[in-house]
Amino acid sequence: MGGGIEQGSAGIIVKIHTDEGITGIGDSGGTSAWYRGESQDSMMSVINNVLAPSVLLGEDPFNIEKIVARMDHAARDNNQAKATVDYALHDIVGKALGVPVYQLLGGLTTEKIPLGYVLPGAATDEVVAMAKQAIQAGFRALKLKVGAGKEEADIENVRALREMAGDDIEIFIDANGGWHYYQALMVLKKMEKYNLAMVEQPVPWWDIDGMARLRAKIGIPVFADESAQELSHLLAIIQKNAADGFFIKIPKAGGLLKSQKWVSIAKAAGLPVVCGCMMGSGLEAAAYTHLLVADEWLSRLVHENLGPLHIHDVFETVSKPIKDDVAINVPRYENGFLYPTTAPGIGVELNEAVVSKLITPGKSPTVISK
Repeated sequence: MGGGIEQGSAGIIVKIHTDEGITGIGDSGGTSAWYRGESQDSMMSVINNVLAPSVLLGEDPFNIEKIVARMDHAARDNNQAKATVDYALHDIVGKALGVPVYQLLGGLTTEKIPLGYVLPGAATDEVVAMAKQAIQAGFRALKLKVGAGKEEADIENVRALREMAGDDIEIFIDANGGWHYYQALMVLKKMEKYNLAMVEQPVPWWDIDGMARLRAKIGIPVFADESAQELSHLLAIIQKNAADGFFIKIPKAGGLLKSQKWVSIAKAAGLPVVCGCMMGSGLEAAAYTHLLVADEWLSRLVHENLGPLHIHDVFETVSKPIKDDVAINVPRYENGFLYPTTAPGIGVELNEAVVSKLITPGKSPTVISK
């Protein structure tokens, strides 16, 4: 990450039970307070004390639009918490209708999603070795984290990656807002010769004007991530000509329903969208994948829905099936592609034995009921 390598991750699992005996499940993915300000504690608090008692209890889970609007009215921000509820609601509706969630989102546009592999901002030999493994596993795009260490080290990593990968592999970089405007300008001018496909969030989230100035001065496409959360943020970035595209994380947008609206605004401006993740389990990955295979605009680019691969330190799940994930049936990753689950709902069964082992010390499950 732009603030350094994350050593661990804490998230939540939400279960929503219906009177008909259907249970919807959702995984928040990992939390990063520096990214959007949410944490495991904050998500548990807003769901237990606000969303569940005032919005969810007694409501028809099919009314997802209404529920999402009421959640937004009941609590400002807290989009990752709301997204986790949104996943569980979609899971309920899909299970009730006997269809996978992608059918609720428009049907199947593509049968698989091409993926780019994300590399840490580590020592050059480590980065190159990991990149070689990813390419051998079938990945045709690589993203390198930059902006947390010395600028010279970032430049050397990019040079070494391009030298090793050749011209057929796309290379992205992501600063997570770790540079100020002048730093970004100086570093990116030096990186232009390495034919980068994009730089993601080169300047802090609040500096949309600086991002616009930077975009006008460099020969690398600029994609906005941390600057683009709410729909109004996208409009501001578009109006200022501050980006060539957007990075969405479905929790950042507030769930599957709001992500569809988010992507529609980008599409109206003709700007592409790449989807990242919060490094969650196979349950989180499965929820994302339903939107990625359903939305035609999203299907045009590579994405980074890699949570289970990074958590379990693998590059695919066919020859090395993952057995100790939160999801019993982790989505299929093979040859640099991700495939959707096809069972009703999100299509994933919760691995209760693993969940019980991963409960945060000092925490216990909570139940909100009438």
